[in-house]
Amino acid sequence: MPTSSNDTKRLSELAASKTGQSGDHTFPSLTANHYLSADIFQSELARIWRTQWVYVGRSDELKSPGDFKVLRIADREVLLVLDASHQVGAFYNACSHRGSTLCEASFGQLKSGRIVCPYHQWSYNLSGELIATPRINLGDQTAQLGLDRISLTQWAGNLYLNFDEGSNLSVLDGMIPSAETLNNWPLATLTVGHRVQFEVKCNWKIFWENYLECYHCPAIHPELCRIVPLYQGGMATDYLKSGFKGEDRVAIGIESWTETGQTIAPTFEGLSAEEVEAGHTFLEIYPNQYIVAHPDYVRQVSILPTAPGRTLVTAEWLFDPKVLQKPSFDPAPAIEFCERLLHQDAKVSELNQRGLTAKPHHHGLLIDLESDVWDFHEHYRAWMSDPNEDNRTT
Repeated sequence: MPTSSNDTKRLSELAASKTGQSGDHTFPSLTANHYLSADIFQSELARIWRTQWVYVGRSDELKSPGDFKVLRIADREVLLVLDASHQVGAFYNACSHRGSTLCEASFGQLKSGRIVCPYHQWSYNLSGELIATPRINLGDQTAQLGLDRISLTQWAGNLYLNFDEGSNLSVLDGMIPSAETLNNWPLATLTVGHRVQFEVKCNWKIFWENYLECYHCPAIHPELCRIVPLYQGGMATDYLKSGFKGEDRVAIGIESWTETGQTIAPTFEGLSAEEVEAGHTFLEIYPNQYIVAHPDYVRQVSILPTAPGRTLVTAEWLFDPKVLQKPSFDPAPAIEFCERLLHQDAKVSELNQRGLTAKPHHHGLLIDLESDVWDFHEHYRAWMSDPNEDNRTT
């Protein structure tokens, strides 16, 4: 649906408030080097991915003591383990002896109730304490040689990790628009009904930038524009989130983001009439997760950078566990619709990365409709700031 003259005026006012300019205008994006440089990528790992809270999975993924999961974040390998008291601990996946990998598999069960190094057989309890060193007695040193623990916190059934032991940040600090945005959804009690993971050949920032603007929506997401007509106008996402009431945000008769536009499960209790009417509510948790809450299910997408031009994407569909247990329940309409959106976004993100590789001296620009991308770049510059250098021109 094209924007009205009043909508366009309000959008221009929004952009002007961000940039101090009025009318149609452009403002600079990041340079191509920010998406291609191995040196900048390493700086990002150090300054962003090792200092911010990062989503690592649902707390109920590990169900029995000894269940473990291994994942790689910011070139560090992490071991998550459920201990005997049903608490999840996060450790570096490296033995305190000489640094050997402890768990080779991506997930599994430590049936012995111990974490045993496959190299020299040093073993640790499920809480990471060193308990056995074959053929040697380390005496008082044993207590100091447990596994290195990494900060871990829970929110709404999600686990978040932070490598920075001295950080004063809470995971709530990174939530946009606010930590209260999804208070009415029973996130902690929901269960993953479907999970998909795939690699996108683009820089992690390009994935965020694509999510944060709907300028591309009319050409790339015709199905989405059908159920959310405002997206047909390609309007700025922050304007769409805050500038319209629920009845303006979805087409008549549309209830949720599914193949039919109808809910596939009972509406969550506790949602306000406006939240139900809106059909979708967004929450970003920088730098690696966004959540889209619908009246009948919740979808959360997380990313992890693996190289300057590679990003690992994980998407999860959360449902009421009682609904999932019903033999007649079919989550496919929600899964297929949103998977299509993700793969459409992945394709254009890869095209964006490919083009920057073809023209590495490129310095992009942003327009009014991409004001959320501008905001993201401001976050990025703050994360990367250093009193001894100017990262705006790196």
